Amino acid sequence: MSTTDTAPAARAARANGLRTFLLHVDGELKEFWRSPITLAFIVLMPVMFYVGFGFAFRSQGDTVLDLGEYSITQANLSFGGVLGFALMSVAFANVAIGLAIRRHQGLFKRFRTTPVRPVTVMGAYLANTLLTTVIVLGVVTGIGMFMGVGIAPERIPLVLAAVALGFVCMAPLGAAASLVPPSADAAVPMVNGVFFPTAFLAGGFIILPLGDTLSAIVDVLPGRPLTILLHGALSESGQVWDWPSVWLLVGWSLLGTVVALRWFRWASEREPRGFGSGRRKEADADAVGE
Repeated sequence: MSTTDTAPAARAARANGLRTFLLHVDGELKEFWRSPITLAFIVLMPVMFYVGFGFAFRSQGDTVLDLGEYSITQANLSFGGVLGFALMSVAFANVAIGLAIRRHQGLFKRFRTTPVRPVTVMGAYLANTLLTTVIVLGVVTGIGMFMGVGIAPERIPLVLAAVALGFVCMAPLGAAASLVPPSADAAVPMVNGVFFPTAFLAGGFIILPLGDTLSAIVDVLPGRPLTILLHGALSESGQVWDWPSVWLLVGWSLLGTVVALRWFRWASEREPRGFGSGRRKEADADAVGE
């Protein structure tokens, strides 16, 4: 078969793959945004926390706080904290709980019996997560402008870079954490038991006096370096980009990616059913046939 014969077939295959992906993205969006519980705990919770903390500190919004390496207003401090909280809520807790529930309810196992590629299934899920993150952060930013948040134009790219790095870190960690809950019912309390302490101890909303041991532990958890980057990008003066925090987030991202890909399961049975298991089984079947 000539190249001219295969080119239309390749284009048709790519177009069909794109249509399938978009259909799955559409399904993910409808399922997510039609769930009142999901909307309340994933989308509205960061907004409600920000409204609460924002109004509580609104009278002190212009107060400049000296955090050692940089100075930041109270309004920007609260804004950076809620950005980190929202990222952890949508990209970590939502992914971890959502994947765990789908796995234990058998939804992923059913997808594996269809011709849809695993990359399409997971890609559509992550695309919905990314879109949800953008929407939540957009709403939070709108509230922040009302709360008196001020960002220097030259620092906006740094804020966006910190947000992007936070998403790239939190989403793989969420996929890895989804492997831990032994059942769908255990997913919410187990994930939130990690999410809430990590988010609040990161110092996004208020600076808590921690002991040396606890402070050393919190400093290496992903919530703290993310908060440092966001606060640095939103600061009035001083250090704006902390490279040790960047490398910590990159390290957590790589760890989450490796764990998620190595031990990912499509079903709740003990045997792993990762992304490449279908191809391996087909190869084994072909080898037996030969």
